[in-house]
Amino acid sequence: MPNNLIVCGGTFDHFHKGHEAFLNYVFSVGKKYLVGITSDNYVKNSKFRIQNPEFIEPFEKRKESVLEFVKKEKALNKVEIIKIEDLFGPTLSKDLVIDAIVVSQDSKDGADIINQKRKELKLAALKVFVVPPVNSEDGKLISSARIRNGEINRAGRLYVKPVWLQKDLILPKDLREEFHKPFGGLFKAITDSNILKKSLIIAVGDETSRNLNKLAVNQRLSVVDFKVARKKKFSSFLDLGFSGNEKVVFANNPAGHMTHDLFSKILDIFKFSFSKRIILKIAGEEDLAVLPLILAAPLDTVIYYGQPPLRSASYAGQAGIIKVVVTEQSKERAYDLASRLKPI
Repeated sequence: MPNNLIVCGGTFDHFHKGHEAFLNYVFSVGKKYLVGITSDNYVKNSKFRIQNPEFIEPFEKRKESVLEFVKKEKALNKVEIIKIEDLFGPTLSKDLVIDAIVVSQDSKDGADIINQKRKELKLAALKVFVVPPVNSEDGKLISSARIRNGEINRAGRLYVKPVWLQKDLILPKDLREEFHKPFGGLFKAITDSNILKKSLIIAVGDETSRNLNKLAVNQRLSVVDFKVARKKKFSSFLDLGFSGNEKVVFANNPAGHMTHDLFSKILDIFKFSFSKRIILKIAGEEDLAVLPLILAAPLDTVIYYGQPPLRSASYAGQAGIIKVVVTEQSKERAYDLASRLKPI
């Protein structure tokens, strides 16, 4: 027999497939539901470890996502969405007759703490339902942290296909015009006014890296090949304004290619803490390096790269600097383009 009133809670950041399964489970074990969503203040001051908390969506956005799903499931007349400021939310209220609490495996300890506190207050223990986990394409748990970290999309699909770490890819001629379209806004030059210094900043290209170094932007990753317009121009990192104290990683990548070596090295770099600035030195050319960087980077990373003057049948563009803010949308576009490259 279904329970009368069920409570559950969560952050519900970047609402994903796992959240959908969680709420559907909640709707299967009761008649009425209190869905608690953590406040912005709770997230900010949480004692629990949250990866990239500064990039968690604001409360109103998270509430809107939950509400849209509730409407989709035609459960609006059964659900009350509330803001919670601590672990307990409404669970210690003597004015509510709550039958059960639904939790994920990661939050089961929280349910135990709640029941211990209810016992101290002489309230009946809540039944505890634990929702089975929902895994992503790689068999690991779908989580908002992994989405913020740029590893997976909301359906649990990996942004970097495993095969891309095993085989080299080449840009077909019929895709070259598609690659001419910039991933972000065009600036004639890099200035302090268009630098987002709170984000992880990446420079792609020798001139771009040198210009950012002149502005003391302190970008954490620079991708260089000592060439400009495919002609060798620089001989050392010092020529580009680096101090010589940076960590240097090397990768092989011929022009018009995205090699498995490039993909692997970029993925490895994002496992580092970036406490020390990193230079990725390409043997070959870095002309397509923006694509794997977008695919591997956390959300809200900012990538600057140079754009030559272009004239083609489908696109005409001026020369300048492109600023890409890595979003779920830019990742999907990069994924689509990378999927259309030819394995060799």
